[in-house]
Amino acid sequence: MADGASRTAVVGLGNPLHGDDAVGLIVAQRVYQSLGGRGAVDAVDLLEPPSSGFALAESLVGYQRAVIIDALVDPDADVGSVRRLDVSECYGRAPLSPHTSGFHEGLAMARAAGLQVPSVIALHGIVVREPRCFAEGLSRELTSRLPMIVASIIDVDPVAWFG
Repeated sequence: MADGASRTAVVGLGNPLHGDDAVGLIVAQRVYQSLGGRGAVDAVDLLEPPSSGFALAESLVGYQRAVIIDALVDPDADVGSVRRLDVSECYGRAPLSPHTSGFHEGLAMARAAGLQVPSVIALHGIVVREPRCFAEGLSRELTSRLPMIVASIIDVDPVAWFG
């Protein structure tokens, strides 16, 4: 839980044994490290990947803002491209990935219980081709694009970091 109302949670989702599906985990760590170089780490927490969408919602209680990063399959987009989605765009749709299944319901339950959940939640889907293969490490194609991915998430979403 966050210590103050001005904190941002960054959460990477994925499975490190499923190749490119781990991109959310890796990018979240790199985003956090990069923010440390900009003096923002005191306002940002890197959270452990949750075990379910409900656990994800619960881990965000007490934060004002959240940035969630996950792999996204989109056959029409370039590998490594980043799609920013708003949580409100996702209501009533299939989850971004199996990692976020139950997230909307968990948020709704937390709000109904009067718990403070983030007012700003940015979802960043990083386009991959095949996230379900068994492999450790990212593909060369995705690895080569990591600096661009990290920069785009930080630079496109400054409100998520600083309010």
